[in-house]
Amino acid sequence: MEPQSQTTIENVYIPATSIGSATFRHSLSKVQVAIRKAPELICGFAQRVGYTGSQDKDLAIYRLKIKPGKDLSTVTLPGFFVIENGVFLDYEQWCQKREVN
Repeated sequence: MEPQSQTTIENVYIPATSIGSATFRHSLSKVQVAIRKAPELICGFAQRVGYTGSQDKDLAIYRLKIKPGKDLSTVTLPGFFVIENGVFLDYEQWCQKREVN
């Protein structure tokens, strides 16, 4: 008997305003967040907590605070995120991807 695989559907979070990336030189301290499949609906915000380095093109690091439903309270997603190509990416995965390239 083969083990059943569970597919976890994760939301892909994007900045509510069009932002390709947030850098040391050009970033906002707070960014409204939406889900890629419903970009017109704001579901929370991202708070800048630091940077990946001190160079102008180094990325800003954010914590995401999401309200999963109308009657639910805001939750802080585990981990840190960077904005790259208009999408919030998990910082640890982003670092691993950079090490491979």
